[in-house]
Amino acid sequence: MMAIRPEMEGWERSLWFLVVVCFAIIEIRAINNDQKQAESDLRRITDGLKTTIEEGKTATSGLQTTINEGRLHFDKTMQRSDAIVNGVADSIKEQTGGDSFAFITFTAEPAQTLSMHWNDFPAPVGLPYFVVSVTSHGRYPLNGTHAILMDDERRLAAMQEFNKHPRGDWIQAIDSADTEYRIPYLRPQSPEAPGGQVDIIGLYSMPSADSKRLSIAFSAPNGSWDEALHLGRLNDIWHQCLSVIGPTVKQASHPFVYCDSDWPEGKALAEKDWVPTQAAKKAQ
Repeated sequence: MMAIRPEMEGWERSLWFLVVVCFAIIEIRAINNDQKQAESDLRRITDGLKTTIEEGKTATSGLQTTINEGRLHFDKTMQRSDAIVNGVADSIKEQTGGDSFAFITFTAEPAQTLSMHWNDFPAPVGLPYFVVSVTSHGRYPLNGTHAILMDDERRLAAMQEFNKHPRGDWIQAIDSADTEYRIPYLRPQSPEAPGGQVDIIGLYSMPSADSKRLSIAFSAPNGSWDEALHLGRLNDIWHQCLSVIGPTVKQASHPFVYCDSDWPEGKALAEKDWVPTQAAKKAQ
């Protein structure tokens, strides 16, 4: 680099100073141009980032909309699928009976001096008897219900009679004490019949004792269930209380109980009918 020498004349000093000033101006302009270019580049980068961010927001919003539309479509599809499945299941239950069941009740009738009929069943003359009825319970109809009523007292009497003639068929002797019922169709509970359909299916002789317990095994397309029927005579008036277990697992854990309100002793008996069975099911 050149330097100002002491022996330089005045005009040389002025010229050299002017050259230095020119170089300084050029340097300053170069610095300014670099700064403007940097600011321009920075502005361009910033604008690009803003554009990218806005485009990202738009894309995210579109994606979220697509996701929401997809979720809505999925929910509607699942709702339609559930409706179809429920409809098919409901249709099957309409055919099989679903969780519906039936139970048998006894109604005491006094002795009559004249002959009379209950549907196609002739009542005994001069003897008191029970009218046997079946009642549907549940929202689905029952088709082809089969019931076998088992009377332990009659079974004991049949075995005693068999022992007098041991060459016979003891199984047939026991079965002779049972009563079979076939119920082709029972309508479900409905607003028109909130208590279910009630049909008279037979008559039954009245015991000489003041109490009786009967066991009834049911079967239908929807499965099987069991009933225990308690009868008790108080002040010459017969009362009843019953309990039903099945046909579903839920109803096996929570038996159905139906009792005359003025016979609390019968309700206590019915509530104990299936205690061992319930305990065994809970243990499984």
